[in-house]
Amino acid sequence: MVVLTRLGPPEEGIRHRQEATAVFVNERPLGRGALYISEARLSWVGDAGQGFSLEYPHVALHAIQRAHPAAFPEDNLYLVIDVRLVESDETPTPSSTPNGSDDESEDGLAANDKGMTEIRFVPEDKTKLGEMFAAMSACQALHPDPADSSEEGEGEEQEEAEAEAAEQEQEEEEEEEGMFDDAEEGDGEPMDEDTGPK
Repeated sequence: MVVLTRLGPPEEGIRHRQEATAVFVNERPLGRGALYISEARLSWVGDAGQGFSLEYPHVALHAIQRAHPAAFPEDNLYLVIDVRLVESDETPTPSSTPNGSDDESEDGLAANDKGMTEIRFVPEDKTKLGEMFAAMSACQALHPDPADSSEEGEGEEQEEAEAEAAEQEQEEEEEEEGMFDDAEEGDGEPMDEDTGPK
């Protein structure tokens, strides 16, 4: 589970740092702070020191969302993650490790209790959204979804197996066709298939 906790900013592989960035989790404001887009994970550290860290495989979608009265009033970097960052009553989850490896939080909510969470990062300087998106895309590309690569591998293996089976079948047919061409029956006379020896 990915939850709010006290953590420092990442120390290595930072591709983009955006100060004065407000964060909204399911449209609930959590405050302002600094967004760190690093090669290992995405981290937000609030001005009060509390924040969260997301591993890229949990990010199901990221996009630049433009302000729209029906959706959200400000331009933002919009993320959908495949874990629940807040409880159903919109209370941030109480504690966990920064890498989200807890099996169970203090309130007994299991880590495998799947959910979806919308997160919006709203920088004070909206002109930086393109850079934020580009950095996010580059870092997420470093962490391909294992399910995608295993599906590709399975597909390639299946194609190879099918090709080998077709090739083997072709070889067997060729062998069978030529197998009886020179065969002779009993006294050395060629065999007529319908009537027997000639």
